[in-house]
Amino acid sequence: MKRISIGILFLIVSYLAVAQENEQTSLGATIDKLSYDWDLEADNLNSYDGLSKFCLDKDYRIGVIQLLNDIHHYDSVLYDRLTKASRFNKDKEIDKTLKEISKFETGYSLKDFIHFLHEECTTRSDIEKHSTESRNDIGSNSYDGQVYIVETELNKFIKHITKRVDHIREHVHHLHIK
Repeated sequence: MKRISIGILFLIVSYLAVAQENEQTSLGATIDKLSYDWDLEADNLNSYDGLSKFCLDKDYRIGVIQLLNDIHHYDSVLYDRLTKASRFNKDKEIDKTLKEISKFETGYSLKDFIHFLHEECTTRSDIEKHSTESRNDIGSNSYDGQVYIVETELNKFIKHITKRVDHIREHVHHLHIK
């Protein structure tokens, strides 16, 4: 009876160790994939056409929002794991990663993203509504000038998100989370 109990205990411990290793593997791989997917979407969103697609295509909009939601979710999972790990390991890379995730979560949350793009969609709608009148204007009041201003703001915001996502991915690689 004792041997069976010890054998079952050994199997459970072995199973938990393998499950934990697979879980870490999938976390690193998931963060890697989500980062890559974001890089592709960021290229699409950096233009006025990409913004128009986001504003007008509900399925596309939901897909982009879900992607960013997934990124935030897995970054939170990573944050929780690294917080626990930092209690026992004073690795500077862990601290850097925790700070990077905090910056990302506070400055570029999903709510901030949706609010920013809602404002940009409203601006885009106004530009398009008055496009016939503004096509002949000159400077920042012209159609092209207004599109340029929107693209500049959009590029800045998307670039900051991409930078944070890429930094977190680099930290995951340095920490060998696979």
